[in-house]
Amino acid sequence: MNVAVYDPPEPTASAETAPSDRVVDRTPSEVASDLSGRGIDLVAPEAADLLLTVGLDGLRAAVIADEQRPLFPIGIDAEWSPAATDVDGLADTVSQLADETASSLPTTAHRPLELSVADTTATAVCDCTLLTTQPARISEYAVEIDGLQRAEFRADGVVAATPLGSWGYARAAGGPRLAPDTGVAVVPIAPFAMQADNVVATPPLSLSVERDTEVTVFADDRRVVAGGSELTVDLSVGSPVSIVEGQWALDRQ
Repeated sequence: MNVAVYDPPEPTASAETAPSDRVVDRTPSEVASDLSGRGIDLVAPEAADLLLTVGLDGLRAAVIADEQRPLFPIGIDAEWSPAATDVDGLADTVSQLADETASSLPTTAHRPLELSVADTTATAVCDCTLLTTQPARISEYAVEIDGLQRAEFRADGVVAATPLGSWGYARAAGGPRLAPDTGVAVVPIAPFAMQADNVVATPPLSLSVERDTEVTVFADDRRVVAGGSELTVDLSVGSPVSIVEGQWALDRQ
C-alpha cells in the first residue's frame, strides 16, 4: 500500500490556544524526512492509499478538505497515536501499515463537530471548548438537547468531545472515554460544585453561557470567538472520515 505524509496549508495563526498540551514539534516535512531516513518508501500525497496526518492541524486540514482516503493521525491526544518524535516506533508502525492492503486496513468512521456561533462557523475533530477568558473566573453554562435544557452548572468552562477527542482534555477534566459513533461527551471544567454530571449525547446540541462573563470558544486548539451571556454554540456532526483503528496501532507496538 502506498503511504504519504499529508502536508496541509499553513494554518491561520491564532492569538489564543486551548489549555491542553497539543503542540507537535515536528513538521510534516520533517516527519517525512525522518521516515525516509529509516528506509520507509513514501509517495506523493496524490498517489497515496493512506495519509499520515501530523498533529491536530494536519488531521483537521484533512477533515476540512473532505479527504476520503484513510487517515492515520500522529501526535494527537490519544494513547494509540504515536508521537512524532518517536521516529523508530513510528517507522515500525508505518512499515506494517504499508504491508497491508487498502481493503484489509482496519478503519473506523469518525465524525467531526461543526460549530456555529451566530455567523461564525468552525470544524473541530476532537473537541469544542468554552472557557472563561480571564483565568480562574467562573461562569454558568447550559446544555440543550432537542430543544430541552439537560444540564446547567457553574464552572471555569465546558468541553464537548468527540470519541476521538475523549482521550484528551475531556478525559483530564473527568469525562468518559467514548467508543466510535457513541455521541459527544459534555464535561464541566473545574465545576463549582461537589458533583457535576457529565452528559453523553448525540448532536445536534447547544452550549450556552448563562451569565455575563466573557467566555472564549475554541475548536480543538483554535480560538473561534469570544462573548458573554448572549453566546450560544450550536454543535452538529460533519461528514465522517476514515481513521485507522487505534487498537491496530497498540497491538503492533
